[in-house]
Amino acid sequence: MRGVRSVGGVVAVAAVVALVLPLVLPLARIPGPEKLLSGRAPEGLYLQVAAHPDDDLLFMSPDLLKLVARGARTVTIYLTAGEGMAGIRDGHLPRRYVADRQRGVRAAYAWVAGVRDRWRHELMAAGRTQVEVDTLTDLPRVQLVFAGLPDGGDPRADGGRGALTRLWADPGGRTCVRAFVRRATCLSHDDVLDMLRALVRAFRPSVLNTLDPAPPLGAADHPDHVAAARFAAAAAPEGVEVIAYRGYPIQFLPPNLHPAEREVKRKAFAIYRQYDYRAGTGRRYDAWLERMYRHRPDKPIAPTPLSSR
Repeated sequence: MRGVRSVGGVVAVAAVVALVLPLVLPLARIPGPEKLLSGRAPEGLYLQVAAHPDDDLLFMSPDLLKLVARGARTVTIYLTAGEGMAGIRDGHLPRRYVADRQRGVRAAYAWVAGVRDRWRHELMAAGRTQVEVDTLTDLPRVQLVFAGLPDGGDPRADGGRGALTRLWADPGGRTCVRAFVRRATCLSHDDVLDMLRALVRAFRPSVLNTLDPAPPLGAADHPDHVAAARFAAAAAPEGVEVIAYRGYPIQFLPPNLHPAEREVKRKAFAIYRQYDYRAGTGRRYDAWLERMYRHRPDKPIAPTPLSSR
């Protein structure tokens, strides 16, 4: 793993405000995860780096759900805004869709944590860009970070589709992409790494959870998943345990979750799904919700080109 480079400190630049986001589901009718996920909170801080809001719920859970339910210190970073094709072939406003996806993951985390869906919101400077940091009011050990880079499926990004993939594949810095949410600065490969390294310095994780930086040959994953995982692995400092979670290809592997784990995972995702009009149902989602596969990368990932779709 590459070491942490010296970058500017992470500085809060916006006033903290309370967000009150009521859930739509009648949660009183849904058994909570307390019994299944009970236990002592593990020591240290667990940092998740995902490509889109919902990758953590689909592919890093129930491991992540157990951490949150037990009160562990968790920080989840979403590199892209996840806007996709919203507003291009339908009447949905893309910025509204981005906000809805954020509301969805906040609601899911609050339910798993067993507390009110209320959050503190602030902006932080990380390298040359700003990120949004949301802290669960009743359990401040749970935080979500939204970097807001363009989704790989968005043709409106600088240079078109595959923004994160193109940034990873160009360590020389000729490619730069403006964030979908905060577009002031055009960010390069090194800017994304600097942002992640600044966040690593700020949160000081003991474990870094990523998506899969190297899917098995012939088992295609979403290009954003792969690029996000490779950025995360490159930003990980020495001494931090890195665990990678398989993405789309798990649908072809045997189901491996206990029925109770699967039920909690389904319910957490159902809460998120209320806010995401593009979150589908069907066999693929059923398969992802019945499975979780992880592995530990054993060597650094080189910045090789990725196919975009």
